Amino acid sequence: MMELPSPLSHAYLITGGSAEERDALAGRMAAAYLCRGERPPCGRCGPCRKVAAGAHPDIWRTAPAPDKREITVDQIRALRADAYIRPNEGARKIYIIHPADAMNPAAQNALLKVLEEGPSYAAFLLAAARPGLLLDTVRSRCELMALPPGEDGPDPALVEQGAVLAALLLEGDELACVQALVELECSKPKAEQLAALLGAAESHVSRRLAQSPRRGAQVLRALKACRENAVYRPNAGLTLGWLAAQLF
Repeated sequence: MMELPSPLSHAYLITGGSAEERDALAGRMAAAYLCRGERPPCGRCGPCRKVAAGAHPDIWRTAPAPDKREITVDQIRALRADAYIRPNEGARKIYIIHPADAMNPAAQNALLKVLEEGPSYAAFLLAAARPGLLLDTVRSRCELMALPPGEDGPDPALVEQGAVLAALLLEGDELACVQALVELECSKPKAEQLAALLGAAESHVSRRLAQSPRRGAQVLRALKACRENAVYRPNAGLTLGWLAAQLF
């Protein structure tokens, strides 16, 4: 289970995992904002139980209407207006937008003002499978919570590629590593594939840290930053070029 930050910020972007896992993390974080126990979310206090039952009055969920594919500007304007009404019974009001990448540009711009200048009691949880569809200005105002791949895991071929890449980055010379990155770029992976491959490489490097702690830590930091960049900006050439620049 992912450890929650303490203290919690006013806005988070939740990525990775499955839709169910993103929703579950948003629920845990909402409970943590409202929890009255010693180690939020305790799961036992009144607010935690209400959150679990979907009955807390200070949680507002936004998703596309049943007959729509987008979250509209009118939905976000309604959210924004509600944000300036003080909480009903908790210390915070929490706004969960899932899938946040369904917001059209007008809706995102309407959300931006309250993300920047909203009341101190308002908290925003944006869950998105494709965060690259969000405006840079929206993403920059949110802390990132990146879940690992979903329960089904990435494609086995990507896992194998990740293991090969991890071994090269840990033990290969600069030329071999750069050639591997160029070949990977030429295969034109989608953003989700590249992020999954880099995540698999991270896992392999983590398991081999004891063998090469200094190099392993350097590679691990670069892979993590590169994977997050791959999710945000789906351009394999820029992402892999950045990885090479960090390591050589």
